[in-house]
Amino acid sequence: MQTKHAFSLVEVIVAIGLVAGALLAILGLLAATTSSTAESEDAQGIASLGGSIQCELERLKNSIGLASLAGLVPAGGSATPLRLVGTRDCLRVLCVDPVDPAANRPLSDPALPGIAERDRFFLVELTRVPDLEAAVESGFIAVSARCTWPYELPMGPATPGASEFDVDPAREVPAAERHIAILQIAVTP
Repeated sequence: MQTKHAFSLVEVIVAIGLVAGALLAILGLLAATTSSTAESEDAQGIASLGGSIQCELERLKNSIGLASLAGLVPAGGSATPLRLVGTRDCLRVLCVDPVDPAANRPLSDPALPGIAERDRFFLVELTRVPDLEAAVESGFIAVSARCTWPYELPMGPATPGASEFDVDPAREVPAAERHIAILQIAVTP
């Protein structure tokens, strides 16, 4: 005579608990890996951000002159640095300070569209390099760019057809929660 063996309720519950625990561990590793990958991509983007900052400084220099640009970028350690914002893809960086608030221009501006608040991922604060203060007389400006990210994060989906920079709400990330990188840039005539 054959006897049939079945799992008891306790064995089934233990097996389900083990499977659930394993799945939670795998999902936890996946979330950590995804976060680490995003941070790595942002850090690698800093190199191309330097080129975009250089382009914005060149644009400002061409519109107001090297001496005026030197006057806009305060000395190192200043409490009010010249501020720029950049997109997450590091392809666009524009000034947000009143001197030339290009970032606040309409998004539909054909000459130089602004950057929507939701897309202002990098905050770049510029000061002159303290050891090279006299460089302006030599014909160049040495700038220290303090880049922090994420600066602003979208609070919802983009508005289709938006033409103003602040149509979509964004949340400014507290400074203590941002990553920091320092770049050195030279602007020549």
